[in-house]
Amino acid sequence: MVYNKSQTGWAIIFIFTLVIIHIFLSYTFEWGNSPLTLKYFLLLTGLFTIVILLFYKLTVEINGTVLKLTYGIGLIKFSYKIDKLEEIEVVKNPWYYGFGIRITPKGMLYNIQGLKAIRLCFTNGGKKKCIMVGTSEPKLLKKALKENFTS
Repeated sequence: MVYNKSQTGWAIIFIFTLVIIHIFLSYTFEWGNSPLTLKYFLLLTGLFTIVILLFYKLTVEINGTVLKLTYGIGLIKFSYKIDKLEEIEVVKNPWYYGFGIRITPKGMLYNIQGLKAIRLCFTNGGKKKCIMVGTSEPKLLKKALKENFTS
């Protein structure tokens, strides 16, 4: 079974767009005792635009025995071979785990929105490594992983 699903991180887009608007207004109306110079306006606007482009969506893809996670425009990618998969479970993350790429007590978290995720544990050389992948459809992702793992 081939699985390919993208989620858009509307919260990330909204928050960083508001930050860019604030920077623009701050520069345009020269707010504060030390207004932004053109150099810092361009630097900050460029920085937050890059953050949006890197993290505006998460694509989860299963093709054969490989799970691929791709953020935004595709510069940030992770791949996991599911032939070493030991455990799959649907989990609900606490709100404070946040969005993006995080280290949590339950393993690395790759998330773009919501609290639902799949927790995957791999065995590699006797060591157990767990990750969590945020998804809006955890049961379908779990089914796809199991089908590709057993085939």
